[in-house]
Amino acid sequence: MANTSLTPELSALTINLASAFAKCQKIVSAKARIGLFYQNAEATELFRKVSEYGESLREKSMAGMQPSQEEIAKFDELRRNVVENPLCAGFLEARQEIDELLATVNQYLCMAVEHGSAPTDEEVAAAMKQLMEAGTEGHHCSCGGDCGDCDKECDCDKDGNGEHHCCHCKDK
Repeated sequence: MANTSLTPELSALTINLASAFAKCQKIVSAKARIGLFYQNAEATELFRKVSEYGESLREKSMAGMQPSQEEIAKFDELRRNVVENPLCAGFLEARQEIDELLATVNQYLCMAVEHGSAPTDEEVAAAMKQLMEAGTEGHHCSCGGDCGDCDKECDCDKDGNGEHHCCHCKDK
């Protein structure tokens, strides 16, 4: 067994949850679509090109240089080609489905730790909706990414645009 801080009971429950995830039809289907994508050289090359070109435009922008209209048009064309490619689109959808499932389970766990008991499905759905509306899908503390209203002590990292990226909340 891996050297973790889990108790034997939590370890067994975690293994059972991981096994259930691995056998879940949504996961199996998503992994199959991801596999088809990786088996197709044309699709993976197309995805690589748009990722690399997008990263180069982001770096240019971060350096204070605005991308030209031609560069933006080229990126839009590459992105359109990715979206129109069934294997690329399937890959992106599959990754999103897996991410959403993991985020939901994480939300259950975070809320259980925060509140001291397992949340109801309705509580998790409401919290997930609030996170999505706030644009903080990865944020799971009580402030929902809006640390001005947080009941915890937050250490937030904001970029120059004032956008919320990360919040490390601790009980006061």
